[in-house]
Formats: sequence, C-alpha cells, structure tokens
Amino acid sequence: MILCACCSGKVYEKCCQIYINGIARPATAEQLMRSRYTAYARCEVHYIINTTHPSTRGKYSSKAIEEWATSSIWEKLEIISTRKGASQDTIGYVEFKAYYLDSKGQNHLHHEYSTFERLEVNWFFVEGEIY
Repeated sequence: MILCACCSGKVYEKCCQIYINGIARPATAEQLMRSRYTAYARCEVHYIINTTHPSTRGKYSSKAIEEWATSSIWEKLEIISTRKGASQDTIGYVEFKAYYLDSKGQNHLHHEYSTFERLEVNWFFVEGEIY
C-alpha cells in the first residue's frame, strides 16, 4: 500500500493515479493541483504537459520538467488555500507549498499561487505566481 505523494492520506491507486492514468478527470482545481504535484514526484511529464492550459503550454519544456522532477526528492505538499475551483466553476486558485530536496540534498520550498481554468470538462493549470 503506497500513500499518494499529494499528502491526501489516500492510497495512490485511489487518489492521483486515476487522473494520471486517464481513468478519471479531476473535478476541482485542487484535485488537479494535487495530481500535478504527484506527477512531478513520479516524473509523469506527459500528464504535466497535458494538464497545462493550451494558451500557456508552449512556455514549458518537457525536458526541463523531466530534469526538475528526476533531480528532486519530493517530500510534501501543503495546500494553503483554495478560492473557487469547484466542479461548477470555470476558474480556480490554489496556493500551495511544495517541499523537496535537490540533487545535492538541500531543502527547498516552492511556494506558489496558481491559477486554473476549466475548459468544458477538463481543468488546466494556467500560470503560477511564485512567492
């Protein structure tokens, strides 16, 4: 039994794996945020790219994502706040802190306020403001 990297307390197979493997779609912006963090922790680059909004997807490099994901040890995700982003919304905001170790074993904190948009039935990451 492997707990999900998103720190939900749920087993991976019943949490973010269903989104990453395309079995289900995240219903909220927070679910998408958690699944994207898990995708970084598991180096699921295709999921990270595919859940980035089409209007901003070109700003991100698969290679850079893969390098960051594989050179980091993802320790913990902390959701600070959410605003909107429910299943009936078309916009949502999630503030989070991601704790990780770099390739030299140094502690890092990635603190971000992210914007998400739902297009039809799918949520997408649009952009993030890093604190």
